[in-house]
Amino acid sequence: MSADFLVELGTEELPPKALKSLMDAFAQGVADGLAAEDLHYTGLQAYAAPRRLAVLVQGLAATTPIKEVV
Repeated sequence: MSADFLVELGTEELPPKALKSLMDAFAQGVADGLAAEDLHYTGLQAYAAPRRLAVLVQGLAATTPIKEVV
């Protein structure tokens, strides 16, 4: 089972020249965090506005795979 997941971060006014790099860094951080927890997804789309950063994770798995840890 999977679902879409939206994470949005409200901020003070962000500099317009930095929006793209901040958006990319936020998306990469979300992707790295999901990978670290072994959560699979089908797509990831990042958004940015002067007071907001957001990442839409499409098809996010509802659970992590079962692992045996010894």
